[in-house]
Amino acid sequence: MSLFEKHIYGIEIAAKTAYWMCFAAGFVLLLAGHVTMPMAVAIAVIWLSRVTLDEIRRIRARWDRRSAEESELRRERRREHRERELRLQIRRLQRPDR
Repeated sequence: MSLFEKHIYGIEIAAKTAYWMCFAAGFVLLLAGHVTMPMAVAIAVIWLSRVTLDEIRRIRARWDRRSAEESELRRERRREHRERELRLQIRRLQRPDR
């Protein structure tokens, strides 16, 4: 697990905060007519935040797929174990008493 994945929740909160703060700042700068370097920085931060949030969505989707696969494997193992136990019980019941 990478450092990014270990701290994914904190990174997500920071990216969302940066996105909305820069969105608001960019909107204010646009209304004020200051389309200069601060506006370019705000746009760059918005873009980087969106890229980060997209990566977080992909990682969570991968985790969800992996979790679903593991859950399906556990369910299958339990079913096989249950079937094995039932076969053993049937054999015991069909055996003549000694």
